[in-house]
Amino acid sequence: MSQTVLGIIYFVAFSHALMLAISLWKKASNANSDTAKWLSIVCFIVCYKLFEGGALYLGLYTHLAHLMDLLPGEVLLIGPLVFVYISVMVGEEKPKPLSLALHFIPAISLWCYNAPSVFQSFDAKINMWQFVLTQTEPRILPLKFVFLFLAIKTHLSIYLYLSWQHIKTFENVCNTLRADNSAAVLKQLKFLVVSLFALELVWVGLFIAQQFFAVGTLALVSDVWLLFVALIVLAIGYVALQKTDLLLNKEEHALIQQNVTLQNEESSNIKYFHSALSEEQSNHLAKHLEQQIKSKQLFLNDKLTLTMLAHETDIKAHTLSQVINQSMNTNFYKLINGYRIQHATSLIEDTSLHWPLERIAFESGFANRVTFSKAFKEVMGQTASEYKKQMRQAG
Repeated sequence: MSQTVLGIIYFVAFSHALMLAISLWKKASNANSDTAKWLSIVCFIVCYKLFEGGALYLGLYTHLAHLMDLLPGEVLLIGPLVFVYISVMVGEEKPKPLSLALHFIPAISLWCYNAPSVFQSFDAKINMWQFVLTQTEPRILPLKFVFLFLAIKTHLSIYLYLSWQHIKTFENVCNTLRADNSAAVLKQLKFLVVSLFALELVWVGLFIAQQFFAVGTLALVSDVWLLFVALIVLAIGYVALQKTDLLLNKEEHALIQQNVTLQNEESSNIKYFHSALSEEQSNHLAKHLEQQIKSKQLFLNDKLTLTMLAHETDIKAHTLSQVINQSMNTNFYKLINGYRIQHATSLIEDTSLHWPLERIAFESGFANRVTFSKAFKEVMGQTASEYKKQMRQAG
């Protein structure tokens, strides 16, 4: 691939990353939530590196040299930022300023180490970028720099692993708290974090092959990494834009942590030991719960969560979870979506209505058509389209 084409690709990706970063920041500001701002900062960092690559390959470095190489070791920033974003998203407390600063000590240290290169003269910077651009032969780095680069990648991998653990934990129990597509979104985020981790393994493989077996060049290794990391971060950003209300509150977080702790106990009988209900009490609460859901039509709220339902029914959240799981033999996701599907079927069967399925989904409390279709198939054993066609034929 020619350098000009690669430069154009970088600038196109730069423009998309910039728009995404700004959109995420604005959405976070409008929602009075700092959660998406952490991800928008990651997008801004990737955006800058794409700008740097585009400026290099299109020859603009001769005019923009002082705007380049200002962010060495960006990976040391991306790891902590992604980790903090995911931690806050799943309900963890936002790190205190001092604790947060500790995460960025490696990045600050590397920036200080590289400061002479950052602040060198304009001509010196142009010469440096010309050297990088004309480097076509394999370049073997001193061993200390090889270990430094591998240590930087290890640093990112640790943060990605911790992020993946957070997502996996919350994805596994999200259906006990929510009746939307939160679990699916968490699964997407987990996949993207794992993809980023896999990309780091590819980079390490290419880098070792280049350094010890003279396969390819350093520029090739960097180009492959930057293009794919841009794609992954953009994908994460689009998911965040689509589902900005995924943030789990403190009460949900506490319930999940309690659930995980109890699941790790040796005896399964200890699960509800501290809040045990008699069968009579449990059945009474189950009837009260059903009556409240139906009379208030709480299931029509597409943002309904276990904690919101607890407040509406005056039942403590952990007790409500016990009643749903033990007495009603289901989980929150299936319970609420069961009521929604009942409502949807009544709308489909109403011959005076001629609504498309998408509107029926929204009118029944579903936030999107995908979740509606999945829930309908689970409850009815057939798709909404098939059921609608069947009703028409019967009528």
